[in-house]
Amino acid sequence: MRAMTRGSTLKTGLAGVPLVLLAACGGAPPATTTTAGSSGGQAQSDASGKAICKTGPGVTDKMIRFGVNAELTGKAALSGASAKRSLDMTVKDLNKDGGILGKQVEVVYEDNQSTNPGAVNALNKSLSQDNVFAILGPIRSNQIQAMNQTIQQSKVPMMIGGTNPKLTANGGGLLFRFRPPDSLTGRAIVAFAKEKASPKKIAILHDSDAFGSGGTAVVEAAAKEAGIETKKASYTTGDKDYTAQLTSLKSFGPDVFVTYATNSEDLAVFSRQMQELGIKPPVVGSPSVTSQVTFDLGKQYIQGWYAVVDFLLDSNDVNKKWAAEYEATYNAKPDLFGAWQRDAMYFMKAALEKSGCDRQAFAKAMHEVTIDGVQGPLKANDKGDMNTNLYAVQVKGGQATLVKKIEAQ
Repeated sequence: MRAMTRGSTLKTGLAGVPLVLLAACGGAPPATTTTAGSSGGQAQSDASGKAICKTGPGVTDKMIRFGVNAELTGKAALSGASAKRSLDMTVKDLNKDGGILGKQVEVVYEDNQSTNPGAVNALNKSLSQDNVFAILGPIRSNQIQAMNQTIQQSKVPMMIGGTNPKLTANGGGLLFRFRPPDSLTGRAIVAFAKEKASPKKIAILHDSDAFGSGGTAVVEAAAKEAGIETKKASYTTGDKDYTAQLTSLKSFGPDVFVTYATNSEDLAVFSRQMQELGIKPPVVGSPSVTSQVTFDLGKQYIQGWYAVVDFLLDSNDVNKKWAAEYEATYNAKPDLFGAWQRDAMYFMKAALEKSGCDRQAFAKAMHEVTIDGVQGPLKANDKGDMNTNLYAVQVKGGQATLVKKIEAQ
């Protein structure tokens, strides 16, 4: 069974049933075996050389379908809701402007339940039941790691927001990352901390998952190069008491406190406990510090905090237009969870307009096109990393204010 929507009305289905955003009445694609593509890696074009989109996996005469591995339930459901709002709006805008290569865009949401097993199950549904051309994957690095073997076997391209540096290196040319890797962000955090506080000691509180551990390893290495002593403490996603970790880090006597938090929901909890324990050194955090979920749940606890982020409201003209539409549509502010998925959809559109609808040719074209997105200019490197845009910001009131634009190193 499947819960389906046409136009902009969402009809909620039973738990575990995919949600489908249908923007045209072309019907579901015929069942096909998952293959690399119908034309063996050759760009699809007409006699004049203009790209066309032939029917094939995930493609009918009237529609092209994408899967979405989404956090609809579970510990990160609030972040998932922000991402889904942005993607729904993006699909509506694309279809209003004629779709992609004359075909209306359809997305099928599979709930990963904010877990690794859930992500794998959702991916298997996308591949075996939903017949999609490509997939918008999660923002969680550990979920992407759990799915990677299946992705490599399927040969279906996946757009990701996970930032662990190893993801695209091990992606086999099928993973395309739309946020800066932690190899950039972690080093930028240390460089900014040096600039603001000239620290001799840095304490690090981090999630024990692939994102938190990977980012912390980069911070430790950069701090060691700079002659800065570090001490770290980890927690598990969804923990509610961080007293032991925070007390240990406080006793270290840090000059700067770094946080590498995966879930904004967790950050809202431990930031309150930091305040209760009287932890006062400057804080420089990863991007979750400035998510709208963090602001909604605990902005009073993060006033004055710094963060190194890849998304900043009103940072460019594309961003301003998108944010205004989002706020008018949802009466809420967008954040990083929706920003990268919006940019991924428009980047795929640009690639498809060069390659046509052959997966191998599409993957090649992903390395050949550029766009100006809401996050800034986007262009792939040889690994499939699209984004090097970073900003140092400070939390003031209910928003992040720009301190400086960071040049990626």
